[in-house]
Amino acid sequence: MDRPKPVELERSVIVVVAVAAALAALVAVSFWTRWSILTESPFPVGIDGYFYPIQLRSLLAHGTLAYPASPLAFWLMAPLAALTDPMTGAKLGAALFGALIALPAYGIGVRLGKCRGAGLVAAALATTSAGSAFLTIEFVKNGIGLTVGLTALWLVLRALEQRTRMRIGAALAGVIAAYLAHKMAAGIVLVIAVPAALAEATSTGKLRGRRLVYVLVAIGVAAITTFVLGLAFPERFVSPDDLALIGHLWAEPQWELPALATPNVVLAMGHEALLGALLAIAALASLVGPLRGKLVKLASGERMAAWVIVGLALVIAIPWLAVSNPQGLGFRVRIIAFVPMALCAAIVARAAIAVLPSRWHHEALLAGVALVIVLAMPRDRTQGRILAHPAMVAAVEGLAGRIPDGGIAIVPERHIAFMVTWYTGVPFRQRPEGVPRDRRWRVMPLAFIGVGSPLDDTLMAARREPGLVPPIGTHPGHPNGLVLVAEPTWEWIVAHLPPPAQTYFKRWPTI
Repeated sequence: MDRPKPVELERSVIVVVAVAAALAALVAVSFWTRWSILTESPFPVGIDGYFYPIQLRSLLAHGTLAYPASPLAFWLMAPLAALTDPMTGAKLGAALFGALIALPAYGIGVRLGKCRGAGLVAAALATTSAGSAFLTIEFVKNGIGLTVGLTALWLVLRALEQRTRMRIGAALAGVIAAYLAHKMAAGIVLVIAVPAALAEATSTGKLRGRRLVYVLVAIGVAAITTFVLGLAFPERFVSPDDLALIGHLWAEPQWELPALATPNVVLAMGHEALLGALLAIAALASLVGPLRGKLVKLASGERMAAWVIVGLALVIAIPWLAVSNPQGLGFRVRIIAFVPMALCAAIVARAAIAVLPSRWHHEALLAGVALVIVLAMPRDRTQGRILAHPAMVAAVEGLAGRIPDGGIAIVPERHIAFMVTWYTGVPFRQRPEGVPRDRRWRVMPLAFIGVGSPLDDTLMAARREPGLVPPIGTHPGHPNGLVLVAEPTWEWIVAHLPPPAQTYFKRWPTI
């Protein structure tokens, strides 16, 4: 085997050091940007902002989570919470593990783009994207899950290249970690990794006849096992409720491809679904177009992975996806559009190898493109951020000690519900069904009540009614800004509402 020339070896060392420095700088800048956004408020950020400190507080105090959930994200954040406190630890974890997505994005980008520059482009897009920032401030577990999931996918691609026991073991450990981190992360890994592994094994002639049957049976058994686990642990694995969301996946077309579009809110997420589609089309051209013969060849598994990634980007960009429900599947997949977008960019970057005169030219060009991406992307990625208002926090703090032992807060708004549990230690339910009547304590914000509404007026009247436990208002700005109501008092209030309002509030609509 020819040894590399001293000049080539020196250049390779310089490139490795430069890339490592670039990735370290990218992670550091991304971490600081995310941390700055999260710490603009002294309180947790996002609708489920208080969910994460509650989970970390329980994990540190009892070794278990307060609510059933995929646990890996909390295990990763727990040391940070132990060094600081649960609220700070949650923010540190969200910023750190969100920024670290640069590393697996780079690794996969190198494999699909066949050069380090392609990896840098993928890392730059994934790290600076609006979707990644949104996950850090709103869906922390999902953001950490994607970092873990892309790491697992990188390990799988490495194992397909060189099938040693160590690499195969690492890949399996990565897939298990993705399952423990987040349902969607595990889904992305399997959707890409399984076809890639089958394609690689088939191309080598090792998967045919009886072996192919065994593998297909194993995949079927794994699918059935996953379904059973979803029935037993719906918060941790794909459950029938998750699958039911597919039935609500389609709606009237939204040609701008927003992540969320409601009468009050439109989240474009940097138009990453549209950009991902355009890059997917360009990637498709590089896979099947006339230039493909001049490009560095992808292995069978890598090629299949590239095809699936292109398909994901195009599916996410279907205009008919329903994106009007923030709990719907359409919204959930649109906010992760940056993942296939970044990886498609790496596939497209492979074309630079064919059109530039030398490896060093295309590496330098792509490194420059990555730098431009980092410098050009907005730093203030706060679209869709939900902040806790100091007056509401003060109102919730005012509930401490007012709900008797054994009481359960019935809170229609999830954001406030987690806040109630954090500050009072009282468990909550969003709906009253299943909670004994004598343990129910209704907690209602003014957004639920409505200023000047019949409920607003009846709450005031209930305070003057003898024989009732009077509603307790704790908000500093309005007597009904946040109200605690005993269940017998709530029944009296509902009985004295006009018929339309009575019907509405008997349903106890949740937000």
